[in-house]
Amino acid sequence: MVPFVMCIDDDDMTRMLLEFVFEDTQFCAKLVTAINGKEGLEYFENQFQLPYEERELPDVIFLDLNMPVVNGWAFLDYLENKADFFVTQVKVIVLSSSVNPSDRVRAEEHPLVIKFISKPLVQEILDDLKNIEEIKPYFLTGNID
Repeated sequence: MVPFVMCIDDDDMTRMLLEFVFEDTQFCAKLVTAINGKEGLEYFENQFQLPYEERELPDVIFLDLNMPVVNGWAFLDYLENKADFFVTQVKVIVLSSSVNPSDRVRAEEHPLVIKFISKPLVQEILDDLKNIEEIKPYFLTGNID
């Protein structure tokens, strides 16, 4: 089980579906949501104000690309420029309805993105995610997080 997941998406139905699927599959222990990149950035800025040992940063972020206020690309730029921590610790999964092939290519080439998934996220896709190298350790038998 992933200890802490963040979902940043402006679509209410997507966030609600993720909550349901995550609970049903026991994908994560804690879920925090944000309705756009700005809200996600504010979460991180608030965490960076805390002493290091008190920070609660997600292990995995499910990120939409096309959102108002601050889009997914700007959010990724922020994370990439903020700290080396993100390159080694936080795993980003782009969850998008974009049909633009260049969005997929750009996401897959981004150093923080481990996977591009087209909406909607269904249980079968989530089960497949549990087997990718960066996520798999959270689901190994006997792994205690």
